[in-house]
Amino acid sequence: MADGRMRVYYYKKRLLGSTRHAPSKLNKNNVPPKKGLYAWFTKRGDRLVYIGKATGKKGLRQRIINQHLNPGYLETIVSKHTSKDQFQLDNPIYKNGIIGIDKSAFRKNVSRARRLKAGKKSVSYLKRAFNVSFIVTNRLSSDEIRELEKKLIKALSPEYNVSS
Repeated sequence: MADGRMRVYYYKKRLLGSTRHAPSKLNKNNVPPKKGLYAWFTKRGDRLVYIGKATGKKGLRQRIINQHLNPGYLETIVSKHTSKDQFQLDNPIYKNGIIGIDKSAFRKNVSRARRLKAGKKSVSYLKRAFNVSFIVTNRLSSDEIRELEKKLIKALSPEYNVSS
C-alpha cells in the first residue's frame, strides 16, 4: 500500500512539475511517440484542469497532437452524441457529410462548458487558453498507467475530467 501511495506521489510531483508547453508550438517532432501522462493547465493562473493518459502505439504524440489538437478529430457516430452535445449539434461541423462533434474527451468537455463549435473553434480555444505538460512513463505497463491516471484524477479533481 505504501509503495502505491509513493508511486502516485512520485508521478504527481513529476507531472505537476514538468515543463508547460504552448499547444501552438507543439508538433510531431517535439511530442514523443511514447507512453505517458499529460496534463492541461490554464494559461492564466496555471491551474490544473485535465489529466490524461497515452498508452497507444504512438503514445503522447497521438493523444496530444493527433487527437486533442486536431480539428478533424470528430465523433460522427450518432449514437455517441448526447443531450450534452446539443450546442455542437445545433452548430454543425460536417465530416464526410455527417455531423461531427468533438471526440477528444478534454476538448469535448471544454466545448460543452464554453459552448464552442467543434473542430477549429474548439482547438483554437485550447491553444489560446491552456498549456500542456507531459511525462514519459516507459517503465509502467499500460494497465499501471491507467490506474495511475485514475488515482491522480481522484487526488487532484481537475474540472474537465468529468464523465462524458
